[in-house]
Amino acid sequence: MNKLTRQEQLVLVTVLLLLVVGWVVKVYRTANPPVGKPIESTRTKP
Repeated sequence: MNKLTRQEQLVLVTVLLLLVVGWVVKVYRTANPPVGKPIESTRTKP
């Protein structure tokens, strides 16, 4: 098996790190949905 150069290793680690960070953000957002605005009354004021 060919050894990777230092630059190739850096690129590979960077890509893997970005994939992991994206996955963590996706899991976090799924577990913690954003809080929406409260529902306002549809009645008109008299």
